[in-house]
Amino acid sequence: MKFMDVQAAGGTLKLAKIARGADYFGVRIPEDRAFSLMDRYLELGGNVIDTARIYGRAEARDASYSNSEPIVGRWLKSRGTRDRVVLITKGAHHVMEDPSQKRVNRACIDSDLETSLRELGVDSVDIYFLHRDDPEKPVSEIMDALDRHVKAGRIRALGASNWTCARIAEANAYARANGKTPFTVSQIQWGVAYVKPGAWPDPTLVSMTSEEYAGYLALGIPVMAFSPQAGGYFSKMISGEPLQPKFAERYDGPENRRRLAALREICARTGASPAAVLLGYITSNRLPGSAVIGCSTLEQLEDSMSACDLTLSEADIAALEQ
Repeated sequence: MKFMDVQAAGGTLKLAKIARGADYFGVRIPEDRAFSLMDRYLELGGNVIDTARIYGRAEARDASYSNSEPIVGRWLKSRGTRDRVVLITKGAHHVMEDPSQKRVNRACIDSDLETSLRELGVDSVDIYFLHRDDPEKPVSEIMDALDRHVKAGRIRALGASNWTCARIAEANAYARANGKTPFTVSQIQWGVAYVKPGAWPDPTLVSMTSEEYAGYLALGIPVMAFSPQAGGYFSKMISGEPLQPKFAERYDGPENRRRLAALREICARTGASPAAVLLGYITSNRLPGSAVIGCSTLEQLEDSMSACDLTLSEADIAALEQ
């Protein structure tokens, strides 16, 4: 397994470059299977469990919010694995039914973090991400609110999810100038697939672009990539399985058809599966990255984790970006 460093209060966190996402725990993935998936993930060398306050909602309008964090918490307790896991959660997501109702403020951060710690059954988390940004909110207010929790020992490292590089840079400049804790990791959508403009139903999601990529190299912080396998688009195109309409609409086009041809060639040459190569694109990238996987079966997990030691060449990566 490859690892990447995330700077934290009191030291450095070593994150496996393939992280186990917990988005659908308690909804599409029942609790017993979630336990089995996390067990096997650890057995295969992983050490990152990535959840969030909003993950695992039974219905879009379910005000009870989350099944995911309690499941992860029960697993940590039953297995005694807290000291083996880099535990990540997220908060301050906007109101799900109305993205205009932002929640990136001190009261919501405090409330969400308190609830997350209770649901997870822990006193602290290793990385706490703000799940969204509110570009109209001064970074000083946001970073001051987060820094209190780091200094109180409830959070070891701060992350920005679905923030632009420009906002992260602004926030970190304020933090460093004022003795506050900066962001040391990001999480956005990143992978081989080209995403058509406007294809995401949530306009607040941030995807990797050439400009953002250059920005991350300048910032010097690693990126956790969500949806790195593009909903199975490439794997299904290669196997001949039908695509879900939403993934066909989001991904199918000339850019990804070119990348599909490059992917086929790399798979044939290396003997690696499409899923493994897609993750290898992240784990071999010159920008330090970790791929968050949300596979729902042990078979899919085994396939994805087969990429844990795969190294793609610079030429391979370039081919996948054409």
